[in-house]
Amino acid sequence: MLIGLIILFGFVVKYAPSTKKARRLSGLYIAFIYLSSIFFFYNQASISWDWGNVFLPLTGLPASALIVGVSTLCIMAVMGYFFQLVQSRRITKVYALTRRNWVAFLLSAVLIFSGALAYSSSRWAMNGIGNMRFDQIVFAMTQPLKGSDPGQIQAFILQPLLEAVLWSTPLISLMYLFMTCSVQLGRKSIRRRVLSTRLVWMLGLFGLVFGISMSAKEIGYADIKAYYFENTEIYENNYVDPKNVELKFPKKKRNLVYIFLESMESSYMSTELGGSQEQNLLPNLSKLSQTEGIHFSNTSQVGGGMLQVPGANQTASSMVAQTSGVPLRPSASFGLSDGSGANSAEYFPGAYSLGEILDKEGYNQTLLIGSKAEFAGRDKYFQQHGNYEIRDYHWAIEQGLIPEDYYVWWGYEDNKLFDFAKDTLNELSAKDEPFNFTMLTADTHFEDGYATEETPDLFGDQYSNVIHESDRQLMAFLSWMKEQPFYENTTVILCGDHLTMDSDFFDELDPEYQRSVFNLFLNTNKKTVNNQNRQFSAMDMFPTTLSALGVKISGNRLGLGTNLFSKEPTIIEKLGYDTFESELMKRSKFYDEKLIMNNPTTESE
Repeated sequence: MLIGLIILFGFVVKYAPSTKKARRLSGLYIAFIYLSSIFFFYNQASISWDWGNVFLPLTGLPASALIVGVSTLCIMAVMGYFFQLVQSRRITKVYALTRRNWVAFLLSAVLIFSGALAYSSSRWAMNGIGNMRFDQIVFAMTQPLKGSDPGQIQAFILQPLLEAVLWSTPLISLMYLFMTCSVQLGRKSIRRRVLSTRLVWMLGLFGLVFGISMSAKEIGYADIKAYYFENTEIYENNYVDPKNVELKFPKKKRNLVYIFLESMESSYMSTELGGSQEQNLLPNLSKLSQTEGIHFSNTSQVGGGMLQVPGANQTASSMVAQTSGVPLRPSASFGLSDGSGANSAEYFPGAYSLGEILDKEGYNQTLLIGSKAEFAGRDKYFQQHGNYEIRDYHWAIEQGLIPEDYYVWWGYEDNKLFDFAKDTLNELSAKDEPFNFTMLTADTHFEDGYATEETPDLFGDQYSNVIHESDRQLMAFLSWMKEQPFYENTTVILCGDHLTMDSDFFDELDPEYQRSVFNLFLNTNKKTVNNQNRQFSAMDMFPTTLSALGVKISGNRLGLGTNLFSKEPTIIEKLGYDTFESELMKRSKFYDEKLIMNNPTTESE
């Protein structure tokens, strides 16, 4: 990279205009374009096609050498032609920009850059992040960056942001050129200002509109149309307010251990078991699902599981959906304040959750996560909907469990999380009241997961190794729990939050294969269960969890969820998956007013 930069600087010295200012500006401009190009292409700039497999075998060069060489030659060719035009006086600066011209130029430049950023960001999100839908993009945009993984922020800077710079900088440069210079190309000469102020404004608006249109194409016009312009009555017709449902707890209340498993799919199992992998990455969880626990599957095999739906397709929204029976999404109503946002004083105030029900029944409740709980407002949700004690990354530092400057992945790794979980469970089980202990793993998050030095390399692929190691750690933790006195009266539920967002793990998967989210219920005292060929989503986990604790639910429905231990069909089974998914993408006045705004005048079933 340094060699290429030196060559370009030498090129500027030899061919740039002789004035010191011109050479300085030319050098800075070329260096900016060159470095942006190098970083962009070197950091997986092309996310929708594998250019390396096409070009590298033809050249025999390593990727870094090819990137540097091509970038250097392209910049030299373009700038060489420009310098030739300047030296032959076919490009001559003859106009000075007035204040009005400058305002038009700068604002138009911002519009062009914004259009380029909209397109590059949507392309990156839809192609560079697996399992991405429009509602997730909107949800992510409504959340503050505080508490997020710095690696994702760096990925955004090095990919779509740099791509937007590379798209817009030459266009903005040409716009400035045609505003200030007379130009002669071949025999034709333009001796007047090519771009008037009005045309500059039009160019800026066109750049913005074009970028947004291309962005919408990447995301999918149907999703955007449904989200903003189509209405659904799925809540009016199917929502059951948990506050109005009779719940009968057993005389001796059971403890609950609920483990959210980051990006955990049943699809990680072997094809022999109905999964998608040649080798079973979940040997322990698949064995437990077959021999000891209850695993609900959308197929007749253990390799099936829970179906992902909009509003429950990233961690925070899935945690809300699994514990309240309703999806979490920003309001699609223009001008309506978003009561689900992390900065909101009230987080999803119209929802009534598992935590609130158990809190009312006298449960001690704790949420343990290895990241920062404030990310996506998870701390507010669990505190406001169940009075959970939050034990997150900050708590671990305050307790002296990790050094103050310790930070890996999203906070600290899962092997520490399981150790802290044992201590927390010992504390909770020593009290007289029943407990609800909820935790969230993180090592299997995208991209490629987090591998420690102890993670064995069994598959030659980091993500496969991390998934397999997570399976081992979970089994060790479950084995420890089974040896504890509290286990006899404790129901354990393991459930993935969503399908993986790893961009390339399933590249070679048959598109007809339906991926699904893992779930497992242990120590439930349930006997005969219809657990195969079930069509269900995260919302159904809410009443099913209560049922697993021995709670009798009048009507077996809560929110949009159905108790899977009952004979009642789920909403997906009634409507079909495609219809259910489509309806959840649409606007809902009921959802906005009843759940987000908690308007008491909106009636439910």
